[in-house]
Amino acid sequence: MHSHHDKTRGWQPFWAALGAALLVLLPLVGGTILLTRQSLRTKLAAKPQSGVAVRMPKTENQLTLLVCTAGEQPGFVLLYLNASQNCIRLAALPAETAIPFGQGEATLAQCYAAAGPARCREALLEPLALPETTRYLALSPSVLAAIADRYGMLRVGFSGALTADELARTGCSANVQALSAREAEALLSGMEGVVPPAHKAAARAAVWDAFFRQELELLPATLPDALRTHSPSLLTDLTAQDLLTLESTLEFLANGNAAVSADALPGAWNPTRRFYGLTDASRASVQTLFNVWPTEAQAASSSEP
Repeated sequence: MHSHHDKTRGWQPFWAALGAALLVLLPLVGGTILLTRQSLRTKLAAKPQSGVAVRMPKTENQLTLLVCTAGEQPGFVLLYLNASQNCIRLAALPAETAIPFGQGEATLAQCYAAAGPARCREALLEPLALPETTRYLALSPSVLAAIADRYGMLRVGFSGALTADELARTGCSANVQALSAREAEALLSGMEGVVPPAHKAAARAAVWDAFFRQELELLPATLPDALRTHSPSLLTDLTAQDLLTLESTLEFLANGNAAVSADALPGAWNPTRRFYGLTDASRASVQTLFNVWPTEAQAASSSEP
């Protein structure tokens, strides 16, 4: 017992010395961290010197994607990412959107059920004058949840998408509410037949808007990987190269704290035929989607909270 006591006593000066060393070191380390952050800031703010390569987004750092969420009521979102314009833009298309199909027309949902996402993309190319390079990606509800759940709850506000009456009828809060991907999907499904298609699309846009705003920093490292992991269960024409482009584009957008905007695609609802018709306004809004000027996008992002 006696020797054990000596041992602890022998340790005491060691701990005291370590404590003293730490007291001296900690402020130094802290100071270094501060200095590094400062010098990083000043470096970032400084004009790049000639001969020093600065990674700038290339024109190919952009992607147009038609995302289809398969479910009892499929959802459709046109997603546009552009690093050189530092923007992420989304247009949610009502499932009732009328598109040319065979000799007549069908809704996007009918086209999806009959012929799949590639056919939906093809049917929208001309009416909306989409870029030829537009890709498609369809995810089942379980895959969508598996990918989205890793990001946790989203804070979504539906008050811009739905009227007070519609909020009450669909059980949505007028305030921002925290939702998992599954809960968001269930809420959107519950809007079927209760709110007009354009408002349901606006609500879907609000969910995606929240996702890109809140998770942007995490996306470059996680989203392309998640798509690679789940690739056997996706219906998509995204190539391995597209996923690399997506990765670098998201990196630029996250670093640039990109401006995010999302809305429902405008159109004309025909309650008798239950078709959401594409109009000049639909086409104009898609063109605006693609022709954003950086100054406009940056001004928007700096004015946003």
